[in-house]
Amino acid sequence: MVPTNRYDRGVEVSGVTSNRAYSRALRLLRCKACVLLLLLIAVFSSCKPPGGGGASGDGGTPTPPVPKAWHVTTFAGGGARGASGRDGIGTAASFGLPFSIAQSGDTLYVIDLSMHSIRSVNTTTARVGTIVTGGSRGYRNGAGTSALFHSPRGAAATAAGVLYVADTGGHRIREVRTGSSAADARVSDLAGKGASGYFNGAGADAQFSSPMGLALRDGSTLYVAEFNNHRIRAVDLASPNKIVSTIAGGRRADYINGAGTVARFNRPAGLALSGTTLYVADYNNHRIRAIDLASPNKTVSTVAGSGKKGHSDGAGTVAQFNSPIDLAVGGTTLYVADEKNHRIRAIDLASPNKTVSTIAGDGTRGNTNGIGTAARFKNPYGIAVSGSTLYVASGALIRKLEYRETGS
Repeated sequence: MVPTNRYDRGVEVSGVTSNRAYSRALRLLRCKACVLLLLLIAVFSSCKPPGGGGASGDGGTPTPPVPKAWHVTTFAGGGARGASGRDGIGTAASFGLPFSIAQSGDTLYVIDLSMHSIRSVNTTTARVGTIVTGGSRGYRNGAGTSALFHSPRGAAATAAGVLYVADTGGHRIREVRTGSSAADARVSDLAGKGASGYFNGAGADAQFSSPMGLALRDGSTLYVAEFNNHRIRAVDLASPNKIVSTIAGGRRADYINGAGTVARFNRPAGLALSGTTLYVADYNNHRIRAIDLASPNKTVSTVAGSGKKGHSDGAGTVAQFNSPIDLAVGGTTLYVADEKNHRIRAIDLASPNKTVSTIAGDGTRGNTNGIGTAARFKNPYGIAVSGSTLYVASGALIRKLEYRETGS
């Protein structure tokens, strides 16, 4: 008997049930459903913003990403005229001529060149204090309230708050055990006998000529850029007598790459350390140099700068600087205080050609706040990195550079 209920098995076609026809119809229906689903997915995918979607601002229109830039503000300094050396909060405080900045935790140690003093700035509260009172140039060890320096220009700090200072006019490297106030600080000699010259050996017998930039490696070695001796020296902090040696450079100012003491510099200024590479701001050569501390001969090479003073961005050795004076490393970026260009530059150490760019400053001398190249600097001397923020000594101010969204 032929079934009369078409739902019993298959479909009744011309009075005959055909399972084969039923299967073909089912497959066709499934194919059409798949095609429809794929079309729907394609339509909805085309509505998503690039990069996988995001919030919409008007019920479906994707919100474009907010561009980021370097925002320049005044962080500390700028107090009443004639009140150089006044403590306080942020812009209520004042400096004479802040020259170098060393960072340790949430503290910036500021070397005030014209006041021959050492100040501290808390990066959280912007409170400015005094570590070594100074006020006049000279030479005296002891408490921070009575110790004297002669035109200090460089500094490096340990995580524990021990500060090493290049006492440039005194031709010495000094050590400052910081405290909560100048009364608690203690100043002593680390190396250098005080007479301008060149001599290696025990710290007390060694001679320097205008030591300037400092960089600390693993708490065991202090590197010194000698501005007038055109050399890079090292103080062995782990040795009982703080032995001083020369790792690169020679008596004559010049520009030569190669093995350490064969290489030549022309007034090396600021230093920055990243791993086993010591970067040098070669001031009068208008170049940024590198010393490979892991190589047997401490090989010196050029990272950036054509040697012709000027301002141009681009590939490392094509770019131009005008008296680069200080350096700071943040991740794979080397930041440069380009003093006579009144700009802050950046070198991308991860790029094949060590690309140089200008991140702030329009080249005109001044202290205007703003975004990127709309801002102005007044002979930027010292530069330091704290997290993702840069601090720059500019004129009588400490400026702050933050990389953030332009609308924030």
